[in-house]
Parts: sequence; C-alpha cells; structure tokens
Amino acid sequence: MSPVVDYYKPKYHAIRLGEVFYKVCAEQGYDKEFYIKNCNLPDNFQTWFSITQLHVWMLMVRLRPEPNGKEIIQQMVNFYFLDAEQRIKDAGVTSGKIVTSTVKDLVAGFHGGVMAYDEGMCKDDPVLAAALWRNLFTTVLSHKHGKEMAYMTRYVREQLSHLDKISSEDLQAGDLTFGKPKASL
Repeated sequence: MSPVVDYYKPKYHAIRLGEVFYKVCAEQGYDKEFYIKNCNLPDNFQTWFSITQLHVWMLMVRLRPEPNGKEIIQQMVNFYFLDAEQRIKDAGVTSGKIVTSTVKDLVAGFHGGVMAYDEGMCKDDPVLAAALWRNLFTTVLSHKHGKEMAYMTRYVREQLSHLDKISSEDLQAGDLTFGKPKASL
C-alpha cells in the first residue's frame, strides 16, 4: 500500500464512523411517539432538530476522550447539518439564501445548546433541566412540563452513563445504541 493511502485511512475511518453515529442519533434518538405523545412537543422540524441535537451532543461527550474523537465528532456534525439542510429543502424551501441563512441560525443554536448541555452535565440536575427547557420546551406554549423535564433529565443522565460504559474498541467498530426514553419516574 502506498503511503498516501495510509495517510488518508484515519480520515476515511472518521468519515465512516461520523456517518454511522449520526444515523444512530437520528434514527434511534428520535423516538417520535415519546417526544410528541409523552413530552407534548410539536411534531415539526424544530422538535426533530432539537432531539437529534441532544443525541449528537451525548455522543460528542463520549467521543471527546477518543484519540480520533475530534475528527469523528466533526464528521458526525457535518452529516447532521447536511441532513438538516436536506430536510429544509424537502419541506419546500427553494431559496438558497433562505436555506443558507436558516442553516447558519441552526449552527449558532447548536453551539449554544452544546455549551448549555455541557454545563448541565458538569453541574446538577436543575442546571441540566434548565438547558433542556431552553433547547426543547421553549417552543411549546404551555409551561406545565415539569414531569416531561424530569423524564428528559433522567434519560440524559442514563444515556451519558450508558455511553460511558461502551469500550473504545466497540465504539471504533461503530457498535453503539441509545436506550429508549421512558414516560415514568
């Protein structure tokens, strides 16, 4: 094998894992029945984006200590925003300017959400619940989401613990699942 191919092998591995991990976040993470029915969130793009962001962030936390974690995270986030852009276009938005502007806003919100979730993870449940409120529940008109916030806070803590137990070998092989959220305390 030539040195050029060897040089690119880690990059292709990061791209492949980024795509695999993004698909896990988008498919396993978005339990539509739970979020729409049990958490009373609207069935719309913003809910999908916010729930997927939460799962991308949880996986980012697990990937950070990996030797190639930064590269995998970047690729996973790239696939996330490519999918978001495509969903915007599929919804009928044809203006490239509007799509670009919307994606820029989503990127800014994504970074703010990551910072809020990181703070909540490092502090306590009320801080995490506040981050979840700002990123998931502020679009809902009703302010009666205490039970749902408790469901989500517990779910995030459980998933972070679950992801932390996945070995580096399993992670590098793309072997990853999220648990199913529960509507009980």
